[in-house]
Formats: sequence, C-alpha cells, structure tokens
Amino acid sequence: MVPYDEPIYGFSGENLSTRGYIDIYTIFCDGVQTKTIPIRFLIVDALTSYNVLLGHPSLNTLGAVFSTPHLAMRFSSPLGDILTIHGDQRLARKCYMVSLRPKIPILQNNHIERPSGSGIVLFDDDLDPRVGRDVRLEPVEETTPLELPNGHTIKLGTRLESEQREVITPTIVAKLDLFAWSAADLPGVDPQVASHKLSIYKEARYVSQKKCKLGEERRLATKVEADKLLNTGFIKEAHYTTWLSNVVLVKKANGKWRMCVYYTDLNKACPRDAYPLPNIDRVVDDVVDNKVLSFLDAYSGYNQIPMVLSDMNKTAFITDDANYFYKVMPFGLKNVGATYQRLMDKVFSHIMGKCVEVYVDDMVVKSPSHHQHAHDLSIVFFVLRQYNLRLNPNKCVFDVDRGNLLRSMLT
Repeated sequence: MVPYDEPIYGFSGENLSTRGYIDIYTIFCDGVQTKTIPIRFLIVDALTSYNVLLGHPSLNTLGAVFSTPHLAMRFSSPLGDILTIHGDQRLARKCYMVSLRPKIPILQNNHIERPSGSGIVLFDDDLDPRVGRDVRLEPVEETTPLELPNGHTIKLGTRLESEQREVITPTIVAKLDLFAWSAADLPGVDPQVASHKLSIYKEARYVSQKKCKLGEERRLATKVEADKLLNTGFIKEAHYTTWLSNVVLVKKANGKWRMCVYYTDLNKACPRDAYPLPNIDRVVDDVVDNKVLSFLDAYSGYNQIPMVLSDMNKTAFITDDANYFYKVMPFGLKNVGATYQRLMDKVFSHIMGKCVEVYVDDMVVKSPSHHQHAHDLSIVFFVLRQYNLRLNPNKCVFDVDRGNLLRSMLT
C-alpha cells in the first residue's frame, strides 16, 4: 500500500480520510471468459455495507454499460464478445437497507493523554478568543444561580416562578456530566465524527519561521500557557518539523496574556473551505417568536475537535523550551469555523430549526412553553452526550425570555 492522505468528499460536503492506495489487476468474468484491467483502489476506514466501490474511471476503462432495472452490466471481452455480469437483487437490497442505518460512533473518547499528578488546570477563559471582545450571545435579563449537587452553580432566568423552576431544575441536574468545569473534563469528539484537515496545496513550500525574540514578561507568559496546554493534553512536543510558526502574546482586558500562534504562512498555503454558514437573519427570525430560550456555549468548542493525525505536526509553534504541535483544532487556523459549523449541522441535523439554532459556536434552545423547553433541552443534551460535546457552565444561561443573539435583541 502506498501512503496517501487526500480526503474523499461526499455529496453534502462531508470528508473521509484515506489511508493509502493500492494498484490491483482486477478480473471481471462471465463464465469462462474474462477481462482484466488495472484499478487503483483508495483504502479507507469506514463503516459501510460495501467492501469495494468502483468509480467512473475504472468503469470507463472497462467499457461497461449498465441497466439498473435489470441489475446487470455489460462490456466487451478482449476477443470482442459481449460479457454480462448480473447483480444479486436480494443482496443488493440488503446492502441498501444496511446503508440506511445510522453509523455513529457513540461515546468513543478522543483519548487525550494528560500527565498524571499535574496541578496545572486550564480553564475556558484561558482558551476562549472572545474574552475581551463583544459577546455575540447573552441574556438581557438578570440571572440567578442554581445550586448544584457538586457544589457548582448554573445560571437561571430571574423571572421564573417556583413551578417553572421545578420543571427545568431536574433536567439540568440529571445532566451534570455534560458540563466541563475545566479542560480536563473534555473527552473530545471522535475523529470519525469530525476532525480538522489542512489540505495544503501540493505546490506549497514548507515555511519554518525564524524564531522571534520575546521580552522577559512575554517569554514567561508563553512558558505558562504552553505548560497548561501540555498538561491538558492539547499539545505535544514536536520533532523534525516542516511548518513552524511563532507565537504572539496579546494582553486581555483582565490584564492576563493570551498566547496566539502566527499561522499566516500556513493559512496562505491552504485553500478556503467555502462551507456555508447559516443566514443570520433567518436564525434570528426563527428564534424571536419563542417564549423560552436557553443560551448554550461549548467549552472551548474548537479544542474539542481533533486534528487529522497527518496534519498535527504542521501546526507546530516555537517556544523557548521546545517546539510543540496541536493535537486538537486550535484557534487561528484557516477554515476552523467551517469545520465547527459542519460538525454542528451534522449532529443537530434532525432538530436544527425545530428546537435549536446554531451559528458556529453560538447555540440557543427555543421553545413555546416552559414544559416544552425542558423536553427540548433533554433532546439537545442527548445529542451532546452522544457526540462527546461538553458545555461551559459559566457561559450557559437557562430559561430566559429575552437576550442578545448575534448582536440582535430577542424579546
């Protein structure tokens, strides 16, 4: 098998990573007469009812003509005779029915390795690039804390009557495992569900940036941030790098430093993923007439998606102590928003527009009544657990009647 890592794209834009290809002389026979042609097969690891799929290039080489009503294929032999291969209708129907079943890897963790005994904890404020910027999704009314059995709190709307509070509280308390209180609580999305691939232009040349000098304060901040990411399992030490980028330190509104990676050269070498984002006006219009809203925020959402294994080393960045690469999808890479929106559209496809709206990492659950809202939240929580997604409890607000969504006022 020859290594090959270009993805295969499906009808709706989903991609499937390939492991390599193999050239095989393939024999097609009708009785004793045969025809042999060379076919290049791409090797993929996929849950499917078919072992082999033949593409148009191979079928054109064979010179095949099809009749789908008869499940038959005809082609000429080297001697000029017409050969016919018949399909098995019962087996074809069985394969078709199997292909309709959902093949979702459920509760398979991304196996983020974290060093044991580390006292360093990485919180969402260390990861969220929106800290210090305009927040796009937030309630307008005051909130009140709901005490949880684990000692933490969740925000509820203050206008809830005692009966309404009793309706929503059991739904939240029963799903405490869906809230991440630190990055160590993130199981990670299964790579078969979503992963970020760079798809670098074949003609692009590697760029290894020359190390930039940092002042003492910035140097120490870089070491602290890198240690946090390392102990959380988000990064790993890189050896024999091809692409290498510098880090940039930006001071947040709270006075702390944020470490960003200068991926400009790497981003220039990647084509744009034109995956369509939801229309903001439509999202707002679909939410505005609902009586009860809950604003949900994924805990460092981008970092819950793994990088494709073959592209991890390309995200390498420089520090004074070592070079590191990201094992998870980092902020700053090109097309990460498209990858995240594609994941959201995939996991919420059956309820999108009905009880939930998602614009990249902004989620709002909408309902016409409080009792219906508890039911809708249960459905959303089920999906989040199914795909190993976790919420940020400090930025989630439940059961309010108005708020800001994508800079639009909902009342």
